[in-house]
Amino acid sequence: MTWWDRSNIYILTFGGIAVLIYMIINWAALTPLQIALSFFIFGITLHEWEETRFPGGFYKLMTGMTGVNNSDQAKIERSHGCVVIAIVFFAYIPFFFNGVHWLALVPAILGIFESFIHIAGIKIHHLKHFYSPGMLTALLFLLPPSIFIIIYAAPGVGWEWVLTFVYYFTVFFCMELAVWGVFGIKPKDFPKIAKRARAYVLGKKS
Repeated sequence: MTWWDRSNIYILTFGGIAVLIYMIINWAALTPLQIALSFFIFGITLHEWEETRFPGGFYKLMTGMTGVNNSDQAKIERSHGCVVIAIVFFAYIPFFFNGVHWLALVPAILGIFESFIHIAGIKIHHLKHFYSPGMLTALLFLLPPSIFIIIYAAPGVGWEWVLTFVYYFTVFFCMELAVWGVFGIKPKDFPKIAKRARAYVLGKKS
């Protein structure tokens, strides 16, 4: 396990705390959009801790659904490093370039998606309780700032919404390729993985 594998969650945490401190110190000088983006970065940091550590288990659910049987801790940590890099593009770049409103909308899409997928995940994985790892922070710390980001950034954004979604899906696709690559899954394997995931979901429903 490399230094990056062991440390990526802590590096993400350092960045989240730094943005939170920056927000507190400069609160009066920040625009509402900058504040919403700052809260989002802090929220995504908490979200990653909930998914991977407290209580954790998100990766176990996902690898179980796709039939990955080599998800040892080292590979899980390495794949999370890919997620952390993606978060830089999802949240930090929009934060630093918040004047570009179509770009500022990218984390809002992520926050809404995360909230939806964690609720849907309860049924997908046939969980016994109304909870999936990451759901609380998604609903409490990602969804609210996402709504405010849309309120403050969306006015005036017209066709640039296309750029927002192109940027979002490009980062998401690259992240997925990198994460699955850690587990030895190649693009040519995706149809097989999708078929296995479908059988998993239907099996849970039956």
